[in-house]
Amino acid sequence: MRLVPLLYVALAAAVVVAATPRVHAGVQALERSRAGHPATRVSVDGHGDLLFVVDTGASASAVYEHARTRLRLAPEPGGQIEMHGAAGSQRIDRYRLPPLTVAGVRTGRLLATGLPDGVAHGDDVVGVVGRDVFGGHAVEFDLHGGVLGLHRPGELPHSARGWDTVPIRLMPHTGLVTIEVRLDGAPVTAVLDTGARKSFINWRAARGTGLAPGAKGLVRQASGGGATAHRFAFDVARFDALAVGRTRFGSPSLAIADLPVFAPLGMDGAPAMILGMDLLGDRRFVIDYPGRRLLIEKRG
Repeated sequence: MRLVPLLYVALAAAVVVAATPRVHAGVQALERSRAGHPATRVSVDGHGDLLFVVDTGASASAVYEHARTRLRLAPEPGGQIEMHGAAGSQRIDRYRLPPLTVAGVRTGRLLATGLPDGVAHGDDVVGVVGRDVFGGHAVEFDLHGGVLGLHRPGELPHSARGWDTVPIRLMPHTGLVTIEVRLDGAPVTAVLDTGARKSFINWRAARGTGLAPGAKGLVRQASGGGATAHRFAFDVARFDALAVGRTRFGSPSLAIADLPVFAPLGMDGAPAMILGMDLLGDRRFVIDYPGRRLLIEKRG
């Protein structure tokens, strides 16, 4: 079972901002891929509707090798970048995509990162759509209701229960979403990554709760590979509670590892977390990029 987060950072000038789509808004179906990631059908000019993972942990959209063959894509001359995955980094080619349409948003011809097929989300998925597609919107995720929404700045979907609101920060250059959470009462900075099926913390975050390497009750596991196909070992432990604003996740089981990706994100020197869909997958939530806030629907 592949537990490692997909989260990757394409470190290249103007990767995120060069092809910002026009701001429209709409909703469409959101489903789980065969591997369990939130995915939606994206209209690709000249190729029909194809399944992409919707990944807030991706600073740019990406396509797998089998999709590049299907779409007849060639590497962009001089377009190689350094891609930092959760477990390592490598040089990657980029490819110019046909225009995409998702939830009423139509893009230009984005430069997409070429992901290796060995870390595929499942053979039903051709790639991921990242912040270069939805970063100008309030993005609604509702896996239970099967809804993906891309809402205009200042417009939010209705909730009869109301929303718990948490401020967010966007990382410079990558635009990845970070929030401040509390794990067993200790402060931790988290990257919100919808491409991650499993949530990870580093050992600084674990020690903040009183847990040290080798402690009784830790369960050793190994990853199946991440966005750069690197494998690594990690521990798993259960904690009392994770608080995201006023939203509380009781008894979360979290993976613990000093993931290499924390360093290029500038998060290796403090308690850090990748907050994935094992915790958020049963919640309706909105990442309001223009408004710099996360909204989590209250429970009845």
